[in-house]
Amino acid sequence: MEKTEITSLDLKFLVKELRENLTGGMFRKIYQYGGKTKQFLFEIFVPAKGAFWLYADGKKIFLTKRKKAIPQEPPSFCMFLRKHLMGKKILDVKQHDFDRIVEVSTAESILIFELLSPGNVILCDTSYEVIMPLQVQRWRDREIRPKSPYKYPPKPSNPFELDLDSLKRSLARVEKKTIAYLAKNLGFGSVYASEICSRARIDEGKLTNDLNFNDILKLHEVIAGIGDEKPESRIYDETVSPFPLEIFKERESKPFGSFSEALDEFFSGQEIEIAKEKVKEVVEEKKEKVERIVERQEEALEKWERIEKDSRDSAERIYNNYSTVEGVLNGIRKAKDSGLSWDEIKQRIKSEGTPEAEAIKEIRENDGVVILDLGGKDVLIDIRKSPEENAQKYYEDAKWAKKKFGGTEEAKEEHEGKLERAEKEVIEQEQRDFRKEVFPVEKRGYEEEPKPIEENETEWKETVLETPLETSLEAKPRPRRKWFEKFKWFCSSQGFLVVAGRNASQNETLLKKHTEGKDQVFHADIPGAAFVIIKSEGHDIPEETKKEAAEFAAANSKAWARGMGNVDIFSVNPDRVSKTPPSGQYLPKGSFMIHGEREWYRNMELKLSVGVKIDREERVANVLSGPVMAIRKNSDYFVTIRPGFKKSMELAKNIKSKILIKARPEDKSLIEQIPLDEFQVVIPSGMGDVVEYVGRDYI
Repeated sequence: MEKTEITSLDLKFLVKELRENLTGGMFRKIYQYGGKTKQFLFEIFVPAKGAFWLYADGKKIFLTKRKKAIPQEPPSFCMFLRKHLMGKKILDVKQHDFDRIVEVSTAESILIFELLSPGNVILCDTSYEVIMPLQVQRWRDREIRPKSPYKYPPKPSNPFELDLDSLKRSLARVEKKTIAYLAKNLGFGSVYASEICSRARIDEGKLTNDLNFNDILKLHEVIAGIGDEKPESRIYDETVSPFPLEIFKERESKPFGSFSEALDEFFSGQEIEIAKEKVKEVVEEKKEKVERIVERQEEALEKWERIEKDSRDSAERIYNNYSTVEGVLNGIRKAKDSGLSWDEIKQRIKSEGTPEAEAIKEIRENDGVVILDLGGKDVLIDIRKSPEENAQKYYEDAKWAKKKFGGTEEAKEEHEGKLERAEKEVIEQEQRDFRKEVFPVEKRGYEEEPKPIEENETEWKETVLETPLETSLEAKPRPRRKWFEKFKWFCSSQGFLVVAGRNASQNETLLKKHTEGKDQVFHADIPGAAFVIIKSEGHDIPEETKKEAAEFAAANSKAWARGMGNVDIFSVNPDRVSKTPPSGQYLPKGSFMIHGEREWYRNMELKLSVGVKIDREERVANVLSGPVMAIRKNSDYFVTIRPGFKKSMELAKNIKSKILIKARPEDKSLIEQIPLDEFQVVIPSGMGDVVEYVGRDYI
């Protein structure tokens, strides 16, 4: 595992360098960078030596040659440090005992860096009363807050102060593997603990109470020697050390003149990789978005082609069975004209044995249609129209579907071009020089003396060095995506996470990597549907959540693209879903075998709610989608949609418009800022129609 923080032993060597370089220096500039890491950069001018940049965050501290772009607006704590430290002379830099705590002292104050989790920066006066911490923190045995005495964490064992008898007693009191004792009890960390065991020629897995006197003597000698090791810094693949490591003697390493230089190179490389991954994630999201659009367009092409063929076939069957259709229509009209009720007409049809009566499958008098079996296919016939008019209507539907097919095909070609460009952009990111973008300034050393602080005050508000990367990463840091956000998902009205795959690949990933224990799996009883998972987190799943998951499974199936009104859904436990097919058979990607009994949810209506949730603290509006009751509970405004023929862009505009009509005045500006594609992407199969819309009334 790659090293992400410095250890107490690292600090023992590093603090010597910091004391030699920074003592007598003056705080010249102070910067604080946002984000969870709470990064700081101090420029310290030392007479006759020049300027040094001291980098610190919650896990590490070192001198650096690389400077990130300067934040536009310094945080309040940064301004506070500037007020108390600018122009102040550094008297000493020291490590507290053998702990990950560094103290930088001036004549008026002590700046304390706590590099142990969760990390903190604390400014104290010379009597160790807290003036201001970066974060107020409370534990059972101490608290960090303004105007209270600073109290160190519980004192760890200092291995360099243990004599042989003390080490022997300490080892006898515990029953641990030797490496664990050295790493945790003595604070060396896993890498240096392994190094000590190697130098002492002791099996690192040997229990401490099994160590003999010679083992303990050798350990004591190695510990004492490693503290006095001659500095000769090295970077290995996954770690950095102030001296060569025997355990890595067969590995390649890179030497450095000072430990700070090695730390700077190692951790700066990590930050460059993090920045690279963030940009890559943005590009990958863009690519995935286009892929989803192309996938929906492929589904739409399939739908329009099916509608065209089906409509043309129905029209031709009407003409091929013209006499039967005409006889049915004439017979129904005559029966109605004679005063018979619909029930009487249906009873008469059942008793007749004519070809016309046998062709009638169903009469829907409320809709004014009759369903006829014409050559083995059910065809819907409008009772109020002639056979020619019914056939013409189907021909018009076929013509309309063909036109839609052509438009969708053109759009698909356009997005395939965008997808190709997105794939090229992913490759371009691999060749991008992130070092200069993350660290636009690299220190070359200063020869000039600083101006007096009074004359140099405006220099504290240095012009921002802007780059596209820094603008996106520093000014507006993007939250890291949670694992389920790449899938379709919603939070049920009872607070359970429900996740669905977007495609066959995601269905496989979801079932193989993200299902366990008491989770529940849902799927529509139709080929081409998403697997939907309720994450139980070990709890019993309420029936309301199951029904919502079934509704979600219905909406995310081919039934939507086919314009169906309802579909059956089944659910099973994860252990009844298998990728192993019967002998001699093959399961395509995204397909699974379902074994055992299933719980059925019959005739689930196809509908989906699209909502907007307002975060009034962050002043942002987010789009949600899912079953009606879940979105009703978790959003401020929502619209319900169903299968239909309205294009996704037109439907997205309609949804946004209806939500804006019901929105409170103070929410409208936030909703207006939502891009239409955020509404588009949640519309199943890229088609639909609005059923109803609702807005919340606030008291």
